[in-house]
Amino acid sequence: MGPYYGWEESDYGNLAMVRGVLESGFVHYDMSHLPLYYGVSAALMAVTGDAVMAALGVSFVCGLLTVALSVVLADRIGGQTLGWVVGLIVVLQPELALYSASSLREPLYAVMVLSCLLALTRERLAWASLFAGLAFLTRMDALLILGPVLAVHALGRSQRPLRVLKALGPLLLLVAAWSLYCFQMYETWQFWGHATAVNLETGGQEKTLLSGLGVVLGLLGQTLPTHLGWALVLGFPLGLLLVPWRRHSPHRSVALASVLLLGFWLGIGLSAQHAPTHNLYWKWLYGVLPPFILVSVMGLASLAPRLRRLGGKPVLILALALAVGQGAWSMMGEMRRQVLLSQELYKPQLLLARWLESNAAPEAHLLVDNIPGVWLDRRAHERQLTSWFDVPVASGNRAEMAAWLVSEKVSYVLWFQEEWTQAPRIAPYLASPVVHDLGVVRLVPLQQEAGYGWVFYRVDSTQAPLEGSP
Repeated sequence: MGPYYGWEESDYGNLAMVRGVLESGFVHYDMSHLPLYYGVSAALMAVTGDAVMAALGVSFVCGLLTVALSVVLADRIGGQTLGWVVGLIVVLQPELALYSASSLREPLYAVMVLSCLLALTRERLAWASLFAGLAFLTRMDALLILGPVLAVHALGRSQRPLRVLKALGPLLLLVAAWSLYCFQMYETWQFWGHATAVNLETGGQEKTLLSGLGVVLGLLGQTLPTHLGWALVLGFPLGLLLVPWRRHSPHRSVALASVLLLGFWLGIGLSAQHAPTHNLYWKWLYGVLPPFILVSVMGLASLAPRLRRLGGKPVLILALALAVGQGAWSMMGEMRRQVLLSQELYKPQLLLARWLESNAAPEAHLLVDNIPGVWLDRRAHERQLTSWFDVPVASGNRAEMAAWLVSEKVSYVLWFQEEWTQAPRIAPYLASPVVHDLGVVRLVPLQQEAGYGWVFYRVDSTQAPLEGSP
């Protein structure tokens, strides 16, 4: 938690959302983000009084539980040695480590997925369905992934109608309850609509099957090896060959879950077509990785006897050293890269937010977005914060901008070069970090950061105060 400053702006946006849930009396939840992580964090905030401590606490504890549950699940499927090997990899894997140290909902999602699979290993179908429902209330894709796993597992033994009812009942009840909530709050049953549209709209501009397949190949040949190492990537198909697909078993259910988790992740790449290097894929990997690693290690372990027969103990040791060395090198390199990226892109915004909290007047009006805005909103305050989305000024009109700044008594302006923030559309001239004289006001640059792309301005009035006025 010390050197790492988050995956993206949403790490900090979650803090404001947690506070919002608490202040709404646990009534208002964002339709696209699902309620469980924010509800649990808000409950903890009610005790601690600190959104940061609450949100980080939930992620951290769930990160630890992800390790523990991965070890237990692997032990049940393949024995104690498999459990410890999987646990060690889960500890070192970049996403599983870093995102447990930030305010993201993915660690809670992974805990619920693993809890569902563990319940299936003991034939606790109703409990498995409940955990699947809680996973859905954390990330909605759990319905499409764990639903089929529960159904296949339930059909694997006699008394199928009763088993299917137990396996799907709690999950479908929670899905229906969330859909009903969305209808009452947002007047739509289709809770998936907005999130799906956003991912499709913000991905590749010209979507074709060929370009989608290119993204999938990039994820398999670039993203996964970089974040896991080649041995684990190649071990996954080997592990799938060991699965008794025609026979009911926990092994089959865990393997099916791993295939569907990976398939959904690749399916997003095929349909939304974000570039394979996009950081959204990193976050979405969190729930995929524990079952994937389990299946991969089983596949690699199956090679050991064959390698020993082919070249004896020296060949086995050499192959193990190469697999471990390349994997550790990839994972530690990716870990370091993401930490440095967070320090380059998000730390400056956090430092600016802390500066504003200490130096801006308690009643000040600030035109801010992204991390500074949501950081200030993590706790109650009297400052007025306005987003660029809410600035009623025509594109490039300096006179309108000046009049609005004066009428709203804005003290500071934070301009971003990212198009989605609307700042470049409304005030493209602020891209140049120089003093901008807009007539009745002057914008003086105080700080800039080129990596993410923002300039921070102080707003000075150029009009002399009236005689006798303070």
